[in-house]
Amino acid sequence: MKEKHTPDRRRKILKGVYSSTWETSVIALAMVAVLEIAMLIYSTVNRALFGEYIWKYRIFYILLLSIALVYLGLYVYVKKDMERRYVLLNVANPFCAVFFFAWSLAITLSDAVIYNVIDPAVFMTFSLTVPLSFFLFPAVYAAIVLAAAIVMLYATATISGALGPMINLTIFFLFQLVLGISYLRLKMRLAERIVQEEENAGIDVLTGFPNRRQYEDELKKLLSEPMPEDLVYLAIDMNGLKEVNDTYGHDVGDDLIVGAAHCIDQCFGKMGKRFRIGGDEFVVLIAAGQEELSLLLGEFEKRMDQWSEEHVMTLSAALGSAGHAEFPGKSVTELARIADRRMYEAKSLYYQKNGKDRRRFPAEAAETADKNRDTVLV
Repeated sequence: MKEKHTPDRRRKILKGVYSSTWETSVIALAMVAVLEIAMLIYSTVNRALFGEYIWKYRIFYILLLSIALVYLGLYVYVKKDMERRYVLLNVANPFCAVFFFAWSLAITLSDAVIYNVIDPAVFMTFSLTVPLSFFLFPAVYAAIVLAAAIVMLYATATISGALGPMINLTIFFLFQLVLGISYLRLKMRLAERIVQEEENAGIDVLTGFPNRRQYEDELKKLLSEPMPEDLVYLAIDMNGLKEVNDTYGHDVGDDLIVGAAHCIDQCFGKMGKRFRIGGDEFVVLIAAGQEELSLLLGEFEKRMDQWSEEHVMTLSAALGSAGHAEFPGKSVTELARIADRRMYEAKSLYYQKNGKDRRRFPAEAAETADKNRDTVLV
């Protein structure tokens, strides 16, 4: 199934593409700058060759040199700041690609008008090859190549009318089209794979929940932004998981973890974000009022009881909550500490009330575990 490209995911992919093309673009622009400086010197040494059109060509050279120097200046400015690099290149790369196309078209047609000679070498180099050092979406690149093919074939037919050059141009453009699109699609796929691997690195394999890495990223985000007024922090810790692992094995314990995740997902999943931050520890960040929260906590208890009945083993968890409305002015980390304290108080009450030997984990649980090991959370 093809991954859905949300704006955030698309941004990550483009960052990866820009990161891999950045150095190549800088090298290409440095070469362009050197070439244009050489052409300015050449136009001075061989002034007679250019005649009355010398300043027209010098303007061409100076314009291209200016763009190259600006791009190189951007390179120094952004350095390794990927966020700033993304913002700048999102504008600079398409602009440079279009500019190179327009520049090469203008200078080639000028040669045709002034000297009545069509020389596609410059046009092919700058309008097709150089833009590949930037990143263009394959469809945009295809449009540029096709536009270049039409213009050059028309110019060649008008000036020379020879069939041979037109056939050669057609073959070149078809080759350039296939090669360029393949190259750009490959870069996009590689960037998508990198993003996918990074996303998978933030996912807990057993439950499918975001893991501690993503949880810490979310806390940093909440600390850097205004706190939502209805934010509620839920700390959830399973009861008796160690005893289950020691007595019936980790497979049964894993089934309990998956069961807890299932109940959390069904009860809180649509309300906010849930994370598995440790072996039997979960965190849920939701938006809810006090009355709604009470209903949700009651629903969570019912879902765990229902799961326990269906799977013939007890699923129990201690839960502590702390909301911004209850503790205005507290940061999310302070809410986390309050929720953790309340969760441990609930866990202590559970053990006082039930005792280790009163929790039921019958032998049938091991058999039931095999049937539910492949539970998948949506």
